[in-house]
Formats: sequence, structure tokens, C-alpha cells
Amino acid sequence: MMDEYAVWLVIENEEDEKRAEQVKQLAQEIAQKENVSYKTLLIEYRELKPFMLFNYLQIGKVNSRVYDIISGILEIDELQYKVEGFEPETTIDMQYFRPFFKKLTENLNLRSDTLIKIYYGKDLPVWFEIQKRIGAIAPKVFVPEN
Repeated sequence: MMDEYAVWLVIENEEDEKRAEQVKQLAQEIAQKENVSYKTLLIEYRELKPFMLFNYLQIGKVNSRVYDIISGILEIDELQYKVEGFEPETTIDMQYFRPFFKKLTENLNLRSDTLIKIYYGKDLPVWFEIQKRIGAIAPKVFVPEN
């Protein structure tokens, strides 16, 4: 199913698979043109859940290292710390992510330790895989103000 604004897609049938294939091809063309590639972030549902209240979900690196992190915030013993040196690679608008995630996880029994695979890259659609269900969402594009 694709949302009415064509911002996200959850693969539920053959028509969705065809659309997903088109999105994948387009993403590959962009990646080759811009010389970027997909990276993978594997997290548990309990790590993603606190960020559902944010306006944006950001995925990136800390100080250009290999350490992937969501929204530049670490939670330690229920305290949140803004991570210095966080460099977001992609940003997702939560107004679209929330309905996308709800549709993606529909009829799934999510536990706190349920693994979520996130495939992301700069300016590329972000792919989520949860218990063999797959969906993609377009990244938020910030337009500089004049």
C-alpha cells in the first residue's frame, strides 16, 4: 500500500512489489550518480519507540565514525543525552513515519526485543524490515530559506 502523498510504501501485494522495484531502481540510479551507498542499522523496537514522539527521526554517525545512531541521542538509565558530533545522514518526517510504521507493523506482535533493520543512505529512500515485512519511506528534504 502506498500512502496518498506517495511518501511511503508498505509491500502487501504484487502491485506493491512492482512499485518497490521501481523505487529500488531509482534509488540505485541516485546512489550511483551521487556516489553514495546504503548502510544498515539493526536496532531493537525498544530503541526506536522513544523517538516516536519527536518531530523528526534522524539516522547518522557520530564524528564520521562507523557508529550508527538514531537522532543523535543516547538513552542511559532512562536519561537522555544529546551526542556531541552527531552527523545526520537522513531525516524522516514523523508525520509520515507514524502512519507508515503503523501500517508496516499491522497484525505483527512487536515485543521490545523485536529486531528492526533499517537501510539508509544520504538522500535515498529509507527501507525498514520487520519480521519479513518491508516498507520504504522518502527522506525529509530541507529547503534552505532565502
